[in-house]
Amino acid sequence: MLKLLGAILIIGSSGALGLAAQQGLRARIAAIDGFLKALERIESEIVYRLTPCGELIALLAREGGPHAAPVFQDITERLARNDGLSLAYKWGRAFRETGPACGLQSEEISILCDAASFLGRYYSEQQQRSLRLTAARLSSVRDEAAEDLKNKGSLYRTCGLTLGVLAVIVLL
Repeated sequence: MLKLLGAILIIGSSGALGLAAQQGLRARIAAIDGFLKALERIESEIVYRLTPCGELIALLAREGGPHAAPVFQDITERLARNDGLSLAYKWGRAFRETGPACGLQSEEISILCDAASFLGRYYSEQQQRSLRLTAARLSSVRDEAAEDLKNKGSLYRTCGLTLGVLAVIVLL
């Protein structure tokens, strides 16, 4: 009876590891979608309302959604410090430190960090073009992540269960 219980636990835990890997791929896509929406919001606020960057970041910290809001909250807190560091630096630090917890990987973080180099520095039309380029790059990464989920998602789940069964066979 204990062997059976142990076998079930091993198979279940290894299956859960496979499902967790699959869920990680889903979380990455959801995070990218959240930041694509944030980029759209930034673009519309800059082009149509001419919202200053500080107010815009605070707005996204409140209304940015579950994936984007923590990063923008971090940027807001960094901006409140008035330590003489630039927006681009604070933006980049916030994304590098908070981004992984929100489901972003290094490729998305790098793309989003590049967005800080033009925010608040140029006319709204130039910022709009740059934001659209950033959104296009991020959409491309999102498409690759969706393809990874399609190709590797069930593979991770199946491998987890298979490794659990293999471990049980070896142990018995």
